[in-house]
Amino acid sequence: MATKLRRPVLQLYAQCLRSARKCPQWEQREMMKTYVRMKFRGEMATQNPDRVRSLLTDAKEELERMEYYHSIYEAKKNAEAALHGANSECNEAYLSAEANFCANCGTKRPTIS
Repeated sequence: MATKLRRPVLQLYAQCLRSARKCPQWEQREMMKTYVRMKFRGEMATQNPDRVRSLLTDAKEELERMEYYHSIYEAKKNAEAALHGANSECNEAYLSAEANFCANCGTKRPTIS
């Protein structure tokens, strides 16, 4: 691998492994870490700089997709936490996860669309 491309490859490899650690379930995390290692190690002997650049571009796109799915998961998790958390009107906690109305002010709990 060309010396100029070594650093970006290693940085991208580290970013991909960090992204894999964000997977919510242990099995998914391990599968993604194994996938990242396999993809990078499978091309470790590549010497053609154009091929390395092409692989870097592909890996960056995959990383963007992984980060996108992580952001969707986080947004869903935050929305669910908001539903089970405090009422936005009076900041009092709902009595239970099943409660549809606030015991303090009587406002209806929002629902996930």
